[in-house]
Amino acid sequence: MKLKREMSKIMSNSKKPTVPSNAPPKEGSSAWKKNEKTIASNPALRQLRDIQQGFKPSSGITTGGDVSPEYKENYDKIVWTKREEADKPKFRTKINGKYTDE
Repeated sequence: MKLKREMSKIMSNSKKPTVPSNAPPKEGSSAWKKNEKTIASNPALRQLRDIQQGFKPSSGITTGGDVSPEYKENYDKIVWTKREEADKPKFRTKINGKYTDE
């Protein structure tokens, strides 16, 4: 009996790994999302994050000045919008005694 009490004391006193208070939040958590939103809205913070992650700081604006020859050749083939054929309505509208589809 005494042995069980001593063992439970030892087990409860053992140090459990804890997360330091200055550790960044886990990716995907609500705190992480809040931080990312703040960083994205502030250019200075965005630049510091880019440097910390090993990226070259940028303005975030791309002009597309360096266009490849393949892009230039196939520019006309780009489908910019998706336009679906409009189905005919399944009802008829009558105005002043005449149907509008006549």
